[in-house]
Amino acid sequence: MKKKARSLFILAVTLLLITFLYACSGNDSEGSTNNNQENDQSKPANNSQPALAEDQVLNLTSSADFTSLDPHHASDAPSFDALYQIRSGLVTLDKNGEVVPDMAASLPKVSKDGTVYTFTLRDDIVWSNGDPVTAQDFVYSWQREVDPETAGEYAFIYISANIKNAAEIRDKNSSMYGDREKVGIQAVSDRKLKITLEKPTPYFLDLLTFPPFYPLNQEFVEKQGDKFAMEPENMLFNGPFKLQKWNHGVGWTFVKNEKYWNADQVTLEKVNYKVLKQQNTAVNVYKSGSLDFLKLSSDYIQLFEDSGELHTGELTAEINFIRLNQQHEALANENIRDAIYNSINREGLVDVLVKTGAEPARYVVPKNFATGPDGKDFRAKNPSINKMSLEEAQQSWKKGLQEIGKEKVEIGLMIGDTDTNATIAEFYANQMEENLPGLTVTINRQPYQSHLELEGNRKYDMSKWGWLPDYRDPMTFLDLWVTGAPFNRTGYSNPEFDALIKKAKNLGNKPKKRWELLQKAEKILLEDAAIVPTHQAASAYVKKPYVKDIIVRNYGPTVDWTYARVLKH
Repeated sequence: MKKKARSLFILAVTLLLITFLYACSGNDSEGSTNNNQENDQSKPANNSQPALAEDQVLNLTSSADFTSLDPHHASDAPSFDALYQIRSGLVTLDKNGEVVPDMAASLPKVSKDGTVYTFTLRDDIVWSNGDPVTAQDFVYSWQREVDPETAGEYAFIYISANIKNAAEIRDKNSSMYGDREKVGIQAVSDRKLKITLEKPTPYFLDLLTFPPFYPLNQEFVEKQGDKFAMEPENMLFNGPFKLQKWNHGVGWTFVKNEKYWNADQVTLEKVNYKVLKQQNTAVNVYKSGSLDFLKLSSDYIQLFEDSGELHTGELTAEINFIRLNQQHEALANENIRDAIYNSINREGLVDVLVKTGAEPARYVVPKNFATGPDGKDFRAKNPSINKMSLEEAQQSWKKGLQEIGKEKVEIGLMIGDTDTNATIAEFYANQMEENLPGLTVTINRQPYQSHLELEGNRKYDMSKWGWLPDYRDPMTFLDLWVTGAPFNRTGYSNPEFDALIKKAKNLGNKPKKRWELLQKAEKILLEDAAIVPTHQAASAYVKKPYVKDIIVRNYGPTVDWTYARVLKH
């Protein structure tokens, strides 16, 4: 990057920071009262239901295409968001985010020791081709996911769930390696399913809402072979919607699945998606009336402040962070990692650049996400971890350079190819370069799919990323970083951290001790500066007033439109 452009950016951000600090001195900021699910204020005074539009069609956008719609090969938000709508598991999330039965007729019977879950399936559940959804469909799917030959990106989640024998089936050193039929799920009959865990797992039901645990029709999947899930005609659906059309890289269309058991409660008939990578393009399309809902970056919030369509301020459970690849000589040094960790002005980042109500984060488990056995938020004990003054960070930087025998270091920062990513990455780079003399940061923009692949192969130095929880428990943010975990992708390894996570997984029936170990593990992870958390995201979006009951979730689908409806307008 040219130094002149970088200098102008630094000057602009510095002026903004000075203005912000002056304007906020002596004043407390006002909290937002916006909720992720809006109140319906359009009902008439006589409490009659508002009239629905004749065409129940919703128009949305995504910044990236799917990587895969095979539930055992999906690993990204766009793919999972689609799978939540076109497939269904034993349980799902209601409007309030609570776990309720879906393919199951009721919540399960659970054994006294908390290790055996028995589900009875509904009588009226079928695939989109009319075949019944059976207990064997769940057995086949789970065996396929856990099988090492499938190479499922999320197979590790079966180990996180403590499903019986999953770890051994995945362990090359185990006599059970590859014996997928030993995984702890059994079809007692066509309508009865028994799941066995290694140990009590407090978040197990939350996990079952997640796509890797959904069923598959074995006959159909095997008939499709390598074509399975490649096009709409190569898929079966058992969720509220079907994928009707998929124009790769351009957009897709969902239509209501009339064979879904609860189709009578689904109002929408069609949902159209456009892939729009650049926010300015998406904003213009929204303003033209061709989109009904749009997530916003900070640059465009002001455009809608007087529109009555803007919703901001509600914290989500997304943590944004920078991965540090310890294959890089400098990033293998803990003092250098500490210095980078503390070189970024997070408060300036969220208040001047992000401006959505996001929170500065020196933590990896988000606020307002998980409550412990004491009734307190997970964040209450350690609200900020590994916080140094800038002077202390610079001392760590000098010490680290001495330890690796260098005076200057060049480090790449890989990001996705959207404008929002570029703006925030510029801020990161400028902060690091200004505060750590001798450091040069080179920004490397990559298309979404390439970014995923390069990270997975550890062909990067630093990488800007975010993590959305797979289930409602701190473990979904913490066991990512154990030695060799699929999404660790940094080379980080600390035996003490690994041991704490392992112990916590054995304490499902001792919640107080488990909580303490998880908090201790997080502290170790960040005091090692294994990653650099920067901020916890907040929702910022615009929505047409005639669209009701779109839900921006804390976990599960990032945007859930299962319950949405379009009013007459």
